[in-house]
Amino acid sequence: MANVTLKNLTKTYPGQVTAVDNLSLEIADGEFLVLVGPSGCGKSTALKMIAGLEPITAGEVLIADEVVNEYASRDRDIAMVFQSYALYPHMSVFDNIAFSLQIAKVPKAEITRRVGEVARILQLEDYLRRKPGNLSGGQRQRVAMGRAIIRQPSVFLMDEPLSNLDAKLRVQMRSEIAQIQRRVKVTTIYVTHDQVEAMTMGDRVALMKDGVLQQVDTPDNIYNRPANTFVASFIGSPSMNLYRARLEGEVASCTLVLGGNRLAIPASVFADRAELAAKIGADIIVGLRPEDLEDAALLPTHPADQRLAAHVILNESLGSDHMVHFPIDAPLAKVSDQDSLDEIVVAEGVCIGRFGARSLVKAGQSIEVAVACDRLHFFDAATGLAI
Repeated sequence: MANVTLKNLTKTYPGQVTAVDNLSLEIADGEFLVLVGPSGCGKSTALKMIAGLEPITAGEVLIADEVVNEYASRDRDIAMVFQSYALYPHMSVFDNIAFSLQIAKVPKAEITRRVGEVARILQLEDYLRRKPGNLSGGQRQRVAMGRAIIRQPSVFLMDEPLSNLDAKLRVQMRSEIAQIQRRVKVTTIYVTHDQVEAMTMGDRVALMKDGVLQQVDTPDNIYNRPANTFVASFIGSPSMNLYRARLEGEVASCTLVLGGNRLAIPASVFADRAELAAKIGADIIVGLRPEDLEDAALLPTHPADQRLAAHVILNESLGSDHMVHFPIDAPLAKVSDQDSLDEIVVAEGVCIGRFGARSLVKAGQSIEVAVACDRLHFFDAATGLAI
């Protein structure tokens, strides 16, 4: 096992196209780090540079504190699991898993012992004599992982390994991969565009955009304390609702002006954000997570000055909860994958609230929405950085 360090890692293609820009990360020995971001953000390119499959333009990759920039991929003591399983169809599961040991001429008794251990970890003992064509997608993915595990590498690199699986199997496999990683305790860097995978699997999450690292932190911190509007809008499903707004008054009795709406902001909000008081009287961006918006009929004691009047245009019932869409007459703050904070869109922004299962609201109905004002997120209007 080993730690992995990226120092100012950069990849520039001909035509001055920068895919990865000055990426610096420290991945601890045994840690499960997830690199996440939209398509084209540079996460897979970064993984390939760590693996030695892509030349490095600038910066360094260190594995176990040793610079490996000039090492061939086979000499870096890493194992990769790809989106495609890349199994040998004519070989049995046993031989697919054992292939690297057979090539290295490891004694047969040792191969049998190690394949047996890996098969137990991956619950493949009953499938060792089958061919890959007779396995399900999840079983084939476990075989691909077994082929990586049996080499006993210092580092696992996984490039969107669940992309080919259906939704139900993805849920099962992400749980299995996380459990397997914790059992074998090998440093793992996992690339995905799926923020649910990132949040449920990683010890830490590193979010990239346009080749630049936006934030790296634990899943809880990256969700509850997003560094900027891009992180806030990318992490969470449905996305955070972002609006241009204004703070008025003073810390002890502050009001958030959200278009034609006014919400009372508790003084405790300022205690948690040292720089927020300086923004009173200035334009800001406010973020409202869908789960912090609730049908006020379910919360009769919720303060009247922390409610929005709304007209429901759509209710998506999911059984366990409801995704309720309603317009807010306030300037929307849009964030795209390609650009920084977009221009103000002066229009009604459709807001989404995640209402409880007991909510009875229907499309076309006028309602009150209870806002958890102590859980609002605030960002600088010019830079999009968290306040």
